[in-house]
Amino acid sequence: MEEPLHTVIAGMIGGALMGLIFVTHLALLLVYNPPQALVERAVESSVANLITLSAVVTFLGWNLLAIAMAFAAQATQSKDNLQISFAPSPVYLFVVIFVVLFISIPAFIFFKDRKQHLLGEILVVIAIFGFLIPNLVVAIQRSQI
Repeated sequence: MEEPLHTVIAGMIGGALMGLIFVTHLALLLVYNPPQALVERAVESSVANLITLSAVVTFLGWNLLAIAMAFAAQATQSKDNLQISFAPSPVYLFVVIFVVLFISIPAFIFFKDRKQHLLGEILVVIAIFGFLIPNLVVAIQRSQI
């Protein structure tokens, strides 16, 4: 029997990994190539609180999205095939593609000058949400924890 807590744990592992990668990438971008609006604001006042708050919110946001995707992966997987696989169910992959498009279209509109960085993050999102999370759900559900 599947326990919801196991699914939440699988989602939190994937969300924590995505959050760590995203916040690290965001921090490197803000240090080495900050946007002009942030530079102007930094001259007027401190931006440390803004950057810290945005890092915490994005980390929690990735965790919540990953937990929801873990439940979607559990709901779309067949009950007779509980093996770790390279490609989970086609319905789940369609959901992942929809989520990636939903996130990436506005990102490409707002961040036109950062296309290479966005492409790298999109590949990480596809890897974590498309392959890691469904396999984590299977592995944690099969474990005897």
